[in-house]
Amino acid sequence: MNKPNLYHRANGVQRRDAKEILIEHGHLLRWKENNKDSLLDIGCGSGDVLIDFVVPMMPQKYARILATDISEQMVRFARTVHSGRKNIYFDTLDIGGDVSRFVKKWGCFDHITSFYCLHWVRYQSSAFSNIYNLLNPDGDCLLVFLARNPIFDIYDQLSRSTKWSKYMTDVDKYISPYQYCENPAGEIEEILSSVGFAKYKIHISDKNYVYEGIDNLKKAVQAVNPFSERMPLNLQESFLNDYISVVRKMSLSENCSGVENDYKFITPYKLVVVYAVK
Repeated sequence: MNKPNLYHRANGVQRRDAKEILIEHGHLLRWKENNKDSLLDIGCGSGDVLIDFVVPMMPQKYARILATDISEQMVRFARTVHSGRKNIYFDTLDIGGDVSRFVKKWGCFDHITSFYCLHWVRYQSSAFSNIYNLLNPDGDCLLVFLARNPIFDIYDQLSRSTKWSKYMTDVDKYISPYQYCENPAGEIEEILSSVGFAKYKIHISDKNYVYEGIDNLKKAVQAVNPFSERMPLNLQESFLNDYISVVRKMSLSENCSGVENDYKFITPYKLVVVYAVK
């Protein structure tokens, strides 16, 4: 998650889902008529989802856009790649932490978007409370995050092996809080209501993404894997190979043409879309 160059090249599922969700749900965002909209994007990563999909749907004139990420490396990369854009700024933000200094610096926003970020936040009530407090009165937010994904089960299995356990002692921090929840929509609704949201919609959809070939899957895993950077370089490829082995055991792969190592990997997952108004 601190590999911006790799993430920028291997975030196909994030880009596809963001595009589809904005087509389906983007109309819910209530743009102002005075060309003074302000928007905060949480977990911007390399910045391409915001720039390619969110900005084009906004009014042509707006007051400011602030792209944020917990990773300083991601913020620096996004700032460099997307420099020179008028009224678009970049800064670090831990949405699960204390945001009081951030609010003093930037104030509040009319709109908040977030794609593929909030499932990394362990204490969901803190994240949603901060989002509520970062919105202006009558402000709205569109939030997209994972409820369930096989990647979290794979992390859990690998963390139990003697080979990888010492590098994955905090594996629970990197598993979606809703991975083993029978009713994620109910839990999310309870949190939204408890932090102050009175108007909201929660949509959970079943999705699939196919990675064509072992190399494509490895690149996607590397781009978001928080454990490999803790390992010596000579073990990182071995970790990816063990990851692929677990995927095969879970029947998430298919041999495409009978050719050895010519596989496609099918990832079924549940995606949460939340729209809420302060």
